[in-house]
Amino acid sequence: MKKLNYLFTTIIMAVIALGCDPVEDINERLEANEPGISTVLDYTLTDDDYEALELSFGNFSSMDDARALIPQILTDNFPVLGEGSLANVTFAIYDPIRVENYAVVAADYEAAGLSNTYFSGLGEIQDFLDLQYPQAENGDYVSLTYQVLADEIQYTLDTDDFDFIGEELADAYPDPAANAAQYHSFDLRDDRDSYWTEEMILEAINVVLEDNFDNVTGQKYNVSYATYDGTTAAESVTLQFDGNAYVVVGGTSYVLTAADFDAIGVEFATTYPNPASSAAQYDNFERRDGRDAYWSDAMILEAVSFIVDTQYPDAAEGDQFQVTYEVYTGSAGTEILSIVKEGDAFVVDATASVSTIETTTVYAFTNGNWNEPFALDAEDYTEMGQSYPNFDDEDEAIYKLAIFLGRTFPYAEEGDFVAVAYAFYDGSTSTEYANFVFENGAFVNIPSVIETSLQFGNDGTTWVPDNTIAYSLTAADYAFIAAELGDTYPAQTSSMANYGNMDRRSGNAAYWTDDMILEAFNLLLDDLNPSAEEGQKYAVTFDIYNGSNTTETFLLIKTDGVWVMQ
Repeated sequence: MKKLNYLFTTIIMAVIALGCDPVEDINERLEANEPGISTVLDYTLTDDDYEALELSFGNFSSMDDARALIPQILTDNFPVLGEGSLANVTFAIYDPIRVENYAVVAADYEAAGLSNTYFSGLGEIQDFLDLQYPQAENGDYVSLTYQVLADEIQYTLDTDDFDFIGEELADAYPDPAANAAQYHSFDLRDDRDSYWTEEMILEAINVVLEDNFDNVTGQKYNVSYATYDGTTAAESVTLQFDGNAYVVVGGTSYVLTAADFDAIGVEFATTYPNPASSAAQYDNFERRDGRDAYWSDAMILEAVSFIVDTQYPDAAEGDQFQVTYEVYTGSAGTEILSIVKEGDAFVVDATASVSTIETTTVYAFTNGNWNEPFALDAEDYTEMGQSYPNFDDEDEAIYKLAIFLGRTFPYAEEGDFVAVAYAFYDGSTSTEYANFVFENGAFVNIPSVIETSLQFGNDGTTWVPDNTIAYSLTAADYAFIAAELGDTYPAQTSSMANYGNMDRRSGNAAYWTDDMILEAFNLLLDDLNPSAEEGQKYAVTFDIYNGSNTTETFLLIKTDGVWVMQ
């Protein structure tokens, strides 16, 4: 993700104007309005400049607008500057918080190295966002839509629910509906007019769940309800919303505990010593293949079967279990294994499906990590003197939030960054975001209008955006080139490694030709800036020996994926 405030490094250029004129001579010639002068200029746009461009506010609304309009200001203000001139222009730009939407698809999970098409924990989500946005900066936001494992929701039908069933199903099942509303239970006596079949009970539960929940596909519910067959009893059923209705799903849910992992550590200490020891120590299964403590799918099936057999010794043929357990893949996560009793053993239940739901969460990049923005509770608004759990004035919100963050994070350090989500009311309530950084002992809001700069070059006709990056080779760069090209150019790289420069004496055994240097710089720039866009320019300065120690600069541009001389 790219921010708008790029940093362009100024190339130090010799001032050329009919020879080497001193700076004061250039100023005199500027005043004399003599054309064709080449120089380097630092300039900050003024209020008059924005007005001349007929902008409503003293800033640009986008970087594209700045690139398109600033050349007009440079031409008007500096008509005598000609080809080869560079202008480093500082200006204001409107840079509000933008939340990027990203919907994770099946291929994304695979690309992230996951065997499942869902995220099982925050660690996997953070790893994915790091992979997707390697250049993320503080204050970047992503609204991520993805699949997660669905926790089973426990729900018990109460008296209000039975009253609701009596109303909703009165026409379809008059006697059973009236009886349920009166006695707050389902009558299971099949010789009575008030009898409820299993299908009817499922229909009644659907009516209740549809009224109480958001019908999230994949979400599971364990619903308990009262029945009567001469005596009152309680029964339960596990349902899952399949996109159209709540349907019955089989299996007993079980979550491995710390005690279970301890038991696994003892039971499998001889068979799998390292994995067993790791499981007992960390209360999870190590899933990184190649590690001594690695647990394969088959080994986990053994361990899970052992625990289920211990917990449910009376399990019968065909009994199903969905077992959730902690894993470690480089970050903490969970997996679910569905098993079924076949004979004296448990096997993977091929008919079972993992319950996942789609969710959307906003994440912000702060202090090197992706996390949900800091969100305010209702009592936080009360503490800040708000009558309602929201703000209705942006300036007031920013002022109060800065003070509130200071109290909430009393041990904040210089440079700490906080992304905040708060409720804002302007006829309807929405979620707004604000970024704060801790500076000089207080939290300071990062404004939506920022100051940034762009470099422009005069091509002899007009001013064009110039993205040249000036770069001087370091000792590490010479070492990198030597390692990459040592076999190809042994004499040249050996000399370079020895003297820290490139020999430019034609005819010498260690001589670096232009083509050889270009080959080296292609390798180096691809390593330094692998995501450089087409058209990116570099001015690469390097140490040479041509009879004396000096420097040389190559001007390069990325064209069709390779670096070529400008």
